[in-house]
Amino acid sequence: MNDILVFIENNWISTIGAVIGLIYLFLEYRANAWMWAASIVMAVFYIYIFYTTKLYASMAIYIYFLLASVYGWIVWITRNRDRETGEELISNLEKRYVLPIIVAVILVFALIWLILMRFSENQFIITIGDSLTTSLNIVALWMISRKWAEQWLLVIPANFISSCLLFLQHDIMSGILFFIFFVVSIFGYFNWKRKIIINIK
Repeated sequence: MNDILVFIENNWISTIGAVIGLIYLFLEYRANAWMWAASIVMAVFYIYIFYTTKLYASMAIYIYFLLASVYGWIVWITRNRDRETGEELISNLEKRYVLPIIVAVILVFALIWLILMRFSENQFIITIGDSLTTSLNIVALWMISRKWAEQWLLVIPANFISSCLLFLQHDIMSGILFFIFFVVSIFGYFNWKRKIIINIK
């Protein structure tokens, strides 16, 4: 018991961030608009966490995440809602957006990678992973605000890679959290797809 208390005391920021992250993930899984409030609070913690672990691109995504969450919350509550029940109406990604999304991920990845190669002292594999997770999350966050179920297809690999990076950087608590994110994200994708089928019926 004492070991657990010592661990929490030494890792209280990561612990609180993990708890808030799990709350956010649960709300996102349920497609609940309050996930945006949780994401704003979570972003503040992870800006600090990624700064201390020197994952600068991931830190930048959470600065973006903080600002975009405010925008996302506004868009989320003003579009794609059932007029009678007020429930969220999840939809599939429109085919015309597939190519632009792929291009956006590649361009954002390349830009961030070039910046990190110039200004970061991290190992090559850390820089690649950091750039990739950041690009996936940036595009996915925009997709979430549109309530497209396919946003999970970007979030799933982003969470897995983030988990691996955090373990490599010796942040065990956050690494475990992001692995949980990875697993739950898979279920989240199927849950959102199920909501689409229910809405169609």
